[in-house]
Amino acid sequence: MPKQYLKYGGVRFVNNATPEEINAFVNGLADEERGSLFNVVSLLEEEGLISLIEGDTTTIDKNMEEFLVPNSGPHL
Repeated sequence: MPKQYLKYGGVRFVNNATPEEINAFVNGLADEERGSLFNVVSLLEEEGLISLIEGDTTTIDKNMEEFLVPNSGPHL
């Protein structure tokens, strides 16, 4: 299975439940609980439906890599 990252948070995670179980849990949350990605992820982790992988983050979509420009190093 390929590595999975939260689209807008960049934190790597693994599923501990099926996508259907995760979707049912999220769909069952009150609107105010679903208003924040951070809150939803925290609740999913608390319920044991996902596990976050500390220290493994990314903020880059694979389909955007060709457009990356270095922002540090000797070439600037």
